[in-house]
Amino acid sequence: MILRTLRSSTGLLALAITADVGAGGHMASVKAQEAKGAGERLERETDIAARNVYSPADFARFAPRTALDLIEQIPGFDVSNSESGRGFGQANENLLINGKRVSSKSTSTADQLARIPVGNVVRIELVDGATLDIPGLSGRVANIIVEQGTASGLFEWRPQLSTGPAEPRLFEGEISLTGTMEAVDYTIALDNNASSRGSRGPAIFTDASGVIDDRTNLAKSQYNSPTLNGSFALDIAPQIIANINVSAGLEIFRSREREGRTAGNPLPSFEERFRTTNDKWNYEIGGDITFPLGPGQLKLIALDAFEDGDLLSRSLLEQDDEPTSGTRYTRASETGERIGRGEYNWGMLGAEWQLSAEVAFNRLDQVGRLFSYDPAAQDYVETVFPSGTGGVREDRYETLLSVSFPITPRLSLQLAGGGEYSQISQTGANALSRSFQRPKGSFNLGWAPSDGLDINVEIARRVGQLNFEDFLASVDLSDDQASAGNNDLRPPQNWDIQLEIAKGLGPWGSATLTFFEERVEDLVLIVPVAGGGEASGNIDDARRTGLNLNGTLLFEPLGAPGAQLEIELELEDSQVVDPVTAIERRFDGNNPFELRFDFRHDVPASFFAWGATFVNADRAANYRVREFFFDHQRSTFGAVFVEHKNLLGTTMQVRLGNVFDGVSTLRRTVYDGPRDTAPVRFTENRRRKSGQSINFTISGNF
Repeated sequence: MILRTLRSSTGLLALAITADVGAGGHMASVKAQEAKGAGERLERETDIAARNVYSPADFARFAPRTALDLIEQIPGFDVSNSESGRGFGQANENLLINGKRVSSKSTSTADQLARIPVGNVVRIELVDGATLDIPGLSGRVANIIVEQGTASGLFEWRPQLSTGPAEPRLFEGEISLTGTMEAVDYTIALDNNASSRGSRGPAIFTDASGVIDDRTNLAKSQYNSPTLNGSFALDIAPQIIANINVSAGLEIFRSREREGRTAGNPLPSFEERFRTTNDKWNYEIGGDITFPLGPGQLKLIALDAFEDGDLLSRSLLEQDDEPTSGTRYTRASETGERIGRGEYNWGMLGAEWQLSAEVAFNRLDQVGRLFSYDPAAQDYVETVFPSGTGGVREDRYETLLSVSFPITPRLSLQLAGGGEYSQISQTGANALSRSFQRPKGSFNLGWAPSDGLDINVEIARRVGQLNFEDFLASVDLSDDQASAGNNDLRPPQNWDIQLEIAKGLGPWGSATLTFFEERVEDLVLIVPVAGGGEASGNIDDARRTGLNLNGTLLFEPLGAPGAQLEIELELEDSQVVDPVTAIERRFDGNNPFELRFDFRHDVPASFFAWGATFVNADRAANYRVREFFFDHQRSTFGAVFVEHKNLLGTTMQVRLGNVFDGVSTLRRTVYDGPRDTAPVRFTENRRRKSGQSINFTISGNF
């Protein structure tokens, strides 16, 4: 997905608000007031930067219950995903709470907003990121001003039923409590992100000689991730504020798949079964403290995160004319990250300055084991698999200096420059240690040539984060794929250019158009390795360009008050030289096109709302050394919903998904060797139906 996020709930769509006061809308440009714990510097910045200010009353017709409900109704504004990349580094979300970032990686700002009752929200300010002294912010940023109130709670339950083979999903939801005790503001939440999937359908194999093998395939999976979160803000002394964020949770995954030949298939009977369990436990402890120092303020941030995981995957193949065969793969892994960061902010020469330094230590320890089924022993027997065991460490140090200042009342500039030094070492069968020095920085220009029009330009040099599991060997039993380890991986680097144009359309709504281009060095793809295998490796140069359009069309000028249509469009092109064929192609799985419509109608003078969603996408292929394939969920999707906003004091929505009965698709071509020279071994065409989903969302306060 190119868009920063595509929220699946059609019950939370953009608000029908006009873009200027003269048109009779609710927006107003006002001087920002100091929120609890926010200093005079933030007030000065938002006074310059604030383009639009919203109050909770502007969203009353949606009956919002949380701060996130308000954000999701802002026309033409799209919440950006939080990326769990390298350390904390520069900001990568477009949300702030009281002008501050959240000192957590497992909990995003959007997650925090979902736990803040709407009654605690004072206002929402849309500001230009370039005007703030938070490096990395670009384009429009939503700053949510919050004041903690008396103890109150929120709950949301999201069960799901299916007309297909998926098991009922009964335990997804969240409950949270927020309040103040003495000098401590607290939020405690228990949430469970869950999924339950199932699909069934034909799988047709055709070998090189044209023999067709008809099979049926059934797959089911369940996932649960119960997590306990706590956030605490302490007013230690005047101008001294501390925040503590803690979380601990489990991840429980189960999947099973069965594939067999159809009754009319003339080939010998065949049944293959796959089972996978993947269980993890994790914790994260993070915090920050801000206090005056000299002419400015110093903020210190620390974080410690750990995850322990156990994966078990096994297959068993039974045929009439062959001995039983199969494979079992196990992986025990421990991953961790420790971060220390300091940010010193001060004003000088009419500008806001920040000097930051960060140190981060990442680690992975893994023991991978491989077994083959022995029909004589009727059990799995371990085979040699040394490259699946080892450890990876990265020690990273970063320093950046940034400056933000207004050039004119409508033109602001932010500059940041610095670099990082990192050392990556691997233990195990292919031990190796290397070091890297990389420049980093950004240029952000924010311009508001007229009321209701914001233009932002960003040019940034970024360094990506490697997946440490790519250093070690692994297998995928279901797709019959094996990846060798690669101890010579290099972190990718990007030159990113982005132009964002946000335009208020008066009583018709609002739209944001974003153009982007990425020049990537050391892109990570599957590449050939010595001996005929494949592994993750680096490609010297690659390029990705495209545009995103996010708009809200209001129907009140057409005589339909309360109705609106949200439009999201993605267009993308990418080029990389294929490491096998040496021919230019797209990035793996980067879809060239996606269009989404979300219609919602809040019936005036009632508690009812209804709406629909339509999504259509073109798909891109994925490539390995010996195969290429399309593997994706339905390309055309539709859903309808009805909602009651005061049913016994709760909001209840019922949503019917996949109304067009779309299917998940796997189309792949497998070769006897590298696909540039080897003949085709077989093709596979699998289309599995999942049926319709019936989703309930019940939310309320206590």
